[in-house]
Amino acid sequence: MRAKYISMLAIAALAFTACDDDDDDDDDPTPTLIIPAEYISNNFDANVVAESTIIEELSAMTDAASEAEDNAQMSMVDPIDYPTTLDSVTTDSYSDLVEDWLVELVKSANSPNGFQNPGAGTPAADQEGGLLGTRLIDENGLELKQMVQKGSFGAALYNHALDVIEGGNLTAADIDKLVEIHGAEKSFDVSETTAAATYSVRRSNLVAQTGLFYDIRDNLITAKAAIEAGSTFNSLRDQALADYLLNWEKSNYATVIYYCKATITKIQEADNEEDLGDAIHAYAEGVGFTHGFRGISNKVITDAEIDEILSLLKAPAGQTPESYRFLNEPALLSNLQSVIDNIQSIYGFTDEEVTSYFVNNKP
Repeated sequence: MRAKYISMLAIAALAFTACDDDDDDDDDPTPTLIIPAEYISNNFDANVVAESTIIEELSAMTDAASEAEDNAQMSMVDPIDYPTTLDSVTTDSYSDLVEDWLVELVKSANSPNGFQNPGAGTPAADQEGGLLGTRLIDENGLELKQMVQKGSFGAALYNHALDVIEGGNLTAADIDKLVEIHGAEKSFDVSETTAAATYSVRRSNLVAQTGLFYDIRDNLITAKAAIEAGSTFNSLRDQALADYLLNWEKSNYATVIYYCKATITKIQEADNEEDLGDAIHAYAEGVGFTHGFRGISNKVITDAEIDEILSLLKAPAGQTPESYRFLNEPALLSNLQSVIDNIQSIYGFTDEEVTSYFVNNKP
């Protein structure tokens, strides 16, 4: 049975009592945690230097991949380096994949031809991929820029957050690190997010200020307040951090739901190669977000469940993807609906929540 998670809003409304054998002792008042309405940090920038570097390196690598796409089939694209700090916080298995994908991405950009759709066959041995519309994809129909970027949100950023939390002896400064590595900043301004936080914002109601981004904000405010109030509130701290991780994971896979639905719609409505390129772009985002959590220990979704989703997406781990088949076999679109159904079951999302995840809520 999956672990049940307690609402932090409900917990925050309660008083928390220090250990005492006599529950009726009126001389021992019940300590109450005061939780601020906003996230407060006086030394935020100094506390998040390493995390800021990781985010900046991921952005730089993504920019280089975008530049390769812009210059594909027009001018020679140079090799793309895997930034050192980003590499160091990425799971070993995903780091190896990123190294290979960066090489293959450059090959696709430098291919003399655009993407050659193999149709009912398989890619020819001499194919390296190229542009489909405006999107740079490999010969198998997979947009590798999405694999190196979106997969790193889990394999590097979430993985680093786990290292911070599981390192022990948590301080208030460590909570600043968790804000930054998610891609938020201390004001939690939705227009100032990057990396994974951009997508937890998109899975939230920006008018009502509810949803996964705001849940993550409240989790971190609570965790920091608990640390600053002392060891009496360690259990509340631990629950808030568990909820932070869960809500990040939920936002990741809610985003897979969004991209599966978007892929279905875009393929069904495609009129030209540019439309198909945009469809396979959305598809690759879903693959990247899915694959990035594979091999991470502290999560709700299991690796077996991730492998099942990747199999449905025709991009199984450790095997050559067949992403191009979604361009040629309309029946495969049912796989994308199966992915949505699987994720809904894993996280217990309501039908209303799933429908809300079909929308990109941008500031």
